[in-house]
Amino acid sequence: MDGPEIYLVRHGETEWNRDGRIQGWLDSPLTPLGRGQARQVGRKLARMGLGPLPVAVSPLGRTRATAEILSEEAPLGPVTVEPRLMELSLGSWEGMTFDEIHARFPALLEGATRHTWYFRAPDGETLEKASDRAGAWLAEQTGPVLAVAHGMIGRLLRARYLGLPWAEVLADPLPQDVIWHFRDGGVAALPVD
Repeated sequence: MDGPEIYLVRHGETEWNRDGRIQGWLDSPLTPLGRGQARQVGRKLARMGLGPLPVAVSPLGRTRATAEILSEEAPLGPVTVEPRLMELSLGSWEGMTFDEIHARFPALLEGATRHTWYFRAPDGETLEKASDRAGAWLAEQTGPVLAVAHGMIGRLLRARYLGLPWAEVLADPLPQDVIWHFRDGGVAALPVD
């Protein structure tokens, strides 16, 4: 899809990222590494000289904390809390490790790949619903914007923007120290160093 310029940032590392716990719509604080990642991203945004960009941020605490750190390092414009940028909901699996999920729900994980298991939580969000909300947000963008979001929803944003099947980008990395630049129908990873 051709569309407006978007800079996508994933929140910094959290305690649960570090510990291998599934967050979904639950939260845990940024680690010292995560705060450092956000500072590096903010400094890179400042060096890029973009001027005050409007910011769309997921309402979850880890993204809001990341956006606050970014604003300490770079000139940012008005911030809008955007629920459609929330991470994929994994329902009752949130707070568990993959091993705990596998022990309790082995039949649900049968045949799942490294990333397709996310969509098998019995009370979680479907791929279609998450992809549709990501696509609805993308369709409304009219100018340059900085989005502060999450790993899985970031992958779905990339799939929608590029017009690719979700499986093609689902396993792609979405590191916490990169700025993803959506522009003219393409997406490039801008390293922060």
